[in-house]
Amino acid sequence: MWLVMTAILLVLPDQIDRWMDLTVARAIGWGVAGAVWVVAIERQWQARMGALARFPLQVLLWVSSALVAMWLSDQFRL
Repeated sequence: MWLVMTAILLVLPDQIDRWMDLTVARAIGWGVAGAVWVVAIERQWQARMGALARFPLQVLLWVSSALVAMWLSDQFRL
């Protein structure tokens, strides 16, 4: 799921930045990727671990995904 989230954060903003600022496009990408994460993963994680364990792990995964996607986007931007 981390790879899917990273792919969304990489592809979506680069596709819609023609019509808006890249920062806004990345925020929209973050919203879409977060929604996909919640639909696909959140209920399973809630059943397996408590909020205090889940929160820092999710923040780590989400931030690392966003940073990797931004780095890749900046590396391959034409």
